[in-house]
Amino acid sequence: MEDYSSDPKHILQFSQDTLCMDTVFTGIPTSTRQLKIYNPHKKALMISSITLADAGKSGFRINVDGVPGNRFTDMEIAAEDSLFIFVEATLPAQNNVSATLVRDSILFQLNGISQEIKLWAFAQDALTFRGKVIERDTLITAERPIVIYDSISIAPDAHLILAAGTRLFFHGKAGMQIHGRLSAYGTPSAPVVFRGDRTDRLFPYLPYDRLPGQWGGIRFYNTSYANHLVYADIHGGSFGIRCDSSATDRLKLTLEHSVVRQTSGNALELTACRAVVGNSEISNAGENCVSLLGGDYMFVHCTLANYFSWNTRKGVALQIRNEQDETVYPLSSAIFRNCIIAGSGMDEISGNHSKDENIAFNYYFSHCLINSTEEENDRIVNVVWEKDDNFLLMDSGKQEYNFNLGKKSKAINLGRKEDANMYPTDRNGNSRLQDAAPDAGCYEKLTGNEDAQ
Repeated sequence: MEDYSSDPKHILQFSQDTLCMDTVFTGIPTSTRQLKIYNPHKKALMISSITLADAGKSGFRINVDGVPGNRFTDMEIAAEDSLFIFVEATLPAQNNVSATLVRDSILFQLNGISQEIKLWAFAQDALTFRGKVIERDTLITAERPIVIYDSISIAPDAHLILAAGTRLFFHGKAGMQIHGRLSAYGTPSAPVVFRGDRTDRLFPYLPYDRLPGQWGGIRFYNTSYANHLVYADIHGGSFGIRCDSSATDRLKLTLEHSVVRQTSGNALELTACRAVVGNSEISNAGENCVSLLGGDYMFVHCTLANYFSWNTRKGVALQIRNEQDETVYPLSSAIFRNCIIAGSGMDEISGNHSKDENIAFNYYFSHCLINSTEEENDRIVNVVWEKDDNFLLMDSGKQEYNFNLGKKSKAINLGRKEDANMYPTDRNGNSRLQDAAPDAGCYEKLTGNEDAQ
């Protein structure tokens, strides 16, 4: 017979004393979390009971060494051994616009001693769209997040408006398919967010929300024009924004004060269309941050920065072409004013053009900081050709990046003031017109901010 310790000083040890699941959408099962229970002693322990305290009410569920249940009795742990408890939750609706803290606990009784592991989760009521088609002009406000399954589509004659603070969470490979028109009117304090629906963590230090490939992306089809995204935060997709070819005498997309980042494919892919991108960050793409194939484009005060590090990177910060698979796409104009084109490679511009010199391949760079091979012609004005990685935060381990300027950046005061008049404040709301000259990129370096590297 096993010799069990009856010493009340011989208590259990836990891998953690509190398990917090961050934000959990009500009614949707969570992923499984793991707890490890240790017996560090030289004798076996007999746990009188393991109980889920608020079983059936909180929404938490436990499984002890492969057996589901709410209460377990006479559970043995051999000397210097362990057992596993697996925790899941499907939290009930809270009838609350904001997230609500839900608590439960796992209680242990051993040799007359009580021990506890606390279970926490922030329950967020959400709307659910499944294969949603927007067939008429529609306004979506920001009261609750929206979880999207099987994609959301906008019909050719419909206009979807997303109000400030709207949050769209896409499940699996779901994305947004726009045949009509999309407007997103975020603000600095309440951006319109497009992201994956996983709110848990791959590792304790790494939320899934920092990883690429968590959902599909936003695609504007050839019937879609006059789309306008302001203070949009688009991140974590298989791609970010993809614009199909359209007539270039009509504006297809205006993207302002926005971020498109951390995508496994192209972040911003524009094919034979017309687009204006201003005061925006396009960063960290497994392929290209910006891919231009033919068309007519204007970029003003943008930061294109490709330091993608989740796996092997296949692209650059900026790709410009006027031919693909022997099909030509005239590039009537690709203009970059007061921009940064940076990245971890030695050359962050990839360009190829048709052998037929009659096919337009027109580009222009003015007052930019560019990590590429130096070029001199009348389409290059006041460009600093240098690999310059002076940004505030570059943490590949935690997948955290902040492309505000460090104090040694060559982008400081590089911009042209006349072009800054289009965007007199940066993405953070700081004035560009108060010092000697505006900085290149979408972020203005603040005088006196010496925390920058």
